Amino acid sequence: MLVHDFPLDDQAEDDITWKHANDGIYSAATAYKALFLGLTLSPMDRMVWKAWAPPKVKFFAWLALQDRIWTADRLEKRGWVNCGLCPLCNREQETGPHLFFKCRYTLRLWRSIIEKLGLPHVNIPDWHLDESVKEWWVKRTDDRNPNWHAMSSLVMLTSWTIWNERNARVF
Repeated sequence: MLVHDFPLDDQAEDDITWKHANDGIYSAATAYKALFLGLTLSPMDRMVWKAWAPPKVKFFAWLALQDRIWTADRLEKRGWVNCGLCPLCNREQETGPHLFFKCRYTLRLWRSIIEKLGLPHVNIPDWHLDESVKEWWVKRTDDRNPNWHAMSSLVMLTSWTIWNERNARVF
């Protein structure tokens, strides 16, 4: 044992030092900072939680960005029975990317919204290059885009509408 050969002085006072403060003294502020040591920063804060949307829509977006919504491809991986095709177009396997930005039904909806709102900076023809929902979402809500906050909400709320339409057709 490491402490077995360590001599203890019964007359000496214990010296307690808080290693998360420069002066070695504990405070609530240094304890709070210690909670976040090793924190991994994520764009989810800006993309999801700061958007203008109801909490249930934000939670849905958080799940969608992590590929955790129950699309046909995920159901199939678990061996759950499903039709496999996108319920909106009935042509391709339903995946998150297909459902939100590759389906012909979804693309028509996006074109209509973009035209109605006059968003010339949104370039739909490039969307097929994105491989995941997160990659696509990050590009649409990048803070270099004009009005990224509004765009973040638009992407989230439109995706929620697409998901609800999908569910209405499935159930």
